[in-house]
Amino acid sequence: MAKAARRKRRKVKKSRKWTRTTAAKRGPKGVVLNLSAYRNRLVAERDDIDKKIVALETAMSVMGAAAPAKRAPARRTGRRVARAAGRRGSLKTYVAKVLPSGGGTMAVKDVTSRVLRAGYKTRNKTLAKSVGIALKQMPNVRKVGRGRFRLK
Repeated sequence: MAKAARRKRRKVKKSRKWTRTTAAKRGPKGVVLNLSAYRNRLVAERDDIDKKIVALETAMSVMGAAAPAKRAPARRTGRRVARAAGRRGSLKTYVAKVLPSGGGTMAVKDVTSRVLRAGYKTRNKTLAKSVGIALKQMPNVRKVGRGRFRLK
């Protein structure tokens, strides 16, 4: 009977053991519990490291050494936000302004120079290519020849 009781206790102990595999078997709740426990451990480690850094800085200041400069914050990545002051209108609106309405044809490089003279501000190194693409996409513009366009 003693052996049976020991086996029963072992089974109970094994079932209480919490591992990653059992967390996955328990479904999303188990995974979330594991992740939150891991996060809490990392936060505790970070707090401990912050305390150590503060202690080192105080010790250095007591000894007369200047504390090292703080690191610059990490650069933000991702989509850029539009600036408040910038050009008004898109490239296509500027192209539509500079194309002659009398049916005359213009080369892409001429359209590009006129767009810049009209006040289109850009840092684009390949503006002529962008103008050509914009001309092809505009429904009221017709391609007459190689690199030459006119209004319909």
